[in-house]
Amino acid sequence: MALNAQQIAWLGIYNDLPMTVTTFFLRRIARGKIPYVVNTKSIDYEEVKKHAIKAKILKRGEKFPTSRLNGSVIKGVTPEVIKDSIPFTPYDALNRLPGQEVYINGKKVDHKKYEEDKRIASLKVSVPVVQEEIAAGVFLEGKYVSPDTGNEVTYTAYPSESVAVTDIKEWGIWTTTKINEFITENKVRVDEILVGKDVFYKILTDYNKSSDKVITATPKRVQTQDGDYELHLDVFGFNYVMIPDTTDTQGNAIDTANWFQLRNDAAVIPAFAGVVNVVNGQSTLEAADLIIRETPADPETGEAKTLAESAYCPIVVNPNIVKTYKVTGL
Repeated sequence: MALNAQQIAWLGIYNDLPMTVTTFFLRRIARGKIPYVVNTKSIDYEEVKKHAIKAKILKRGEKFPTSRLNGSVIKGVTPEVIKDSIPFTPYDALNRLPGQEVYINGKKVDHKKYEEDKRIASLKVSVPVVQEEIAAGVFLEGKYVSPDTGNEVTYTAYPSESVAVTDIKEWGIWTTTKINEFITENKVRVDEILVGKDVFYKILTDYNKSSDKVITATPKRVQTQDGDYELHLDVFGFNYVMIPDTTDTQGNAIDTANWFQLRNDAAVIPAFAGVVNVVNGQSTLEAADLIIRETPADPETGEAKTLAESAYCPIVVNPNIVKTYKVTGL
């Protein structure tokens, strides 16, 4: 059973709506990759490994990272479904009969479609917020805690080491050295340099203090394709991107203030398990990153719901192509 025409239309509306929440980590995990999507409740890591090898993310013979659930090694993951619903009743119709128009911003719209679009717009906020929290945990720490069950999924840790700020005599030379080491060790390029806010401003301050700098550097506020904003610093021929303040799925702050992180985009892939679809009373698991559907009206109250569901679970397929330096003494 596939999505019906109405569900496809709802997804079209959802995707056309502007993103109004921060998606710093979501878009980085998705960047340049085809998502891994299955129509089963669990994602089998052996199948993900085959996918990663075919996509040249993982070289043949390289070990797929270990994953643990609450301390025990697991061979797959069953992500909890991110779900939200917006209830509605026949009274949510702006007091219009079916087919009668409503004028919004001077444009004529059908009242039923207007109400549907409002519900879908609300879902476009609530679902990405949870997805971004999951993405942040996996992207930064290689782990996330299910907001529903409290289960913690942990992947093999990214390589990390501490470095004293006094050992960094000049940021341009030090960055060049670390990038060269990264490329030599991993045989892949550095796609991005991400830095915590303390490191970001330390680089900026040190650059502007240098006596040979005629023009002072200033951070740039860069707008992304989905309308979000990021803070970038272009100095020494490198682009340093500030890691924003963020929280995990439990609301705990992830402290990245003293991080200097080199990343290749292929380290983490977006993955989605199947989500339940119900059409004409028949339920199936669909291979989709998101499903929107409506429940039948309750016979007593007349209340129905518009639901959005996604079994999002990004997977660390190659932790070695991320390297974090934690700069002490800032």
